[in-house]
Amino acid sequence: MVAVVLAVLAAGCGKGDPADAAPAGQAPPGLPIAAAEAILAAFDQADSAASSATDPDGLKAQEVPPSLDISLAAANRARFAKRTPPAFRHTDPGFAIPSGDASCFLTVASVQVTGSQLTLADVSQFVRQAGGGWKVSHNVGLSQAAVAQARTLAGQPALATAAALDEPRRQALATEVFNRSIGAESANLALLASSDLLDRQFAAGWEVYQQQLAGYQMSAKRELSGAEWSQCAARTDAGVFTFLTLRAADTVAGTGGRSATLAPPSPDLIGLGRTAPVTAPSITISRVQVFLLFVPSTAGQPATLLGLGDAPTAINTG
Repeated sequence: MVAVVLAVLAAGCGKGDPADAAPAGQAPPGLPIAAAEAILAAFDQADSAASSATDPDGLKAQEVPPSLDISLAAANRARFAKRTPPAFRHTDPGFAIPSGDASCFLTVASVQVTGSQLTLADVSQFVRQAGGGWKVSHNVGLSQAAVAQARTLAGQPALATAAALDEPRRQALATEVFNRSIGAESANLALLASSDLLDRQFAAGWEVYQQQLAGYQMSAKRELSGAEWSQCAARTDAGVFTFLTLRAADTVAGTGGRSATLAPPSPDLIGLGRTAPVTAPSITISRVQVFLLFVPSTAGQPATLLGLGDAPTAINTG
């Protein structure tokens, strides 16, 4: 498992799962729990092997963005560090499945990592592919404080995120999450609750990165380029679990007329599989950020962040 062990869980799918029994062109009547369990078991077998081998082709055969983006970056970092990610399997899974045509579903589970006593857990979204089979599109590891809350999605119905949350709230949350991820001072705690993970770790990391660049006569600016919500959400009596994906761009530039230079061990270069320094007047790093949110049903209650993942996806010079 490249990512939960090294950063965020890598994602995968199984072949020949029971949900593929419907005739071509005919929507399956629904997804039984037994079928979801079989999909997850096949995922464990296939993805564990691909992750341990840090095999890009194996990962590409089993997942789609944004999980694929994060998994490839984690695999590149593992190879650079000459580490072999351990095998893994999910235990005690719970599912949120649509009552009709299941084109996606959510699962929450514990993660057993070979050779480790760590207690891990994650939430994933599986999406059905046009040609049959399933792949994971979203996945984040959970903090220990979030596990019990995330477990409440098990056995609940899944539905389209667009139906679960109205457009104004989705837009407001996307803007707030991004602003908080870069340490914006105007935090709206009535919309998104204070979070150690987001406010005091993720945003703090961005601030430290800027300070480090300043020491080398460089600066960095992060801009939001897009926001997407996961296909499926899980609704409970208390609220909605769903994934938010932000696409952002970091522009690194030299100060005082200098060029910008990034070189290993820059985490972004390593995540992109680059081992040679990059020098240019400006360097733009495209990145993907995935957030698992719980949005309460009660008006006036702030959403909470349960987990996140982040990875570079491309680098361009200008």
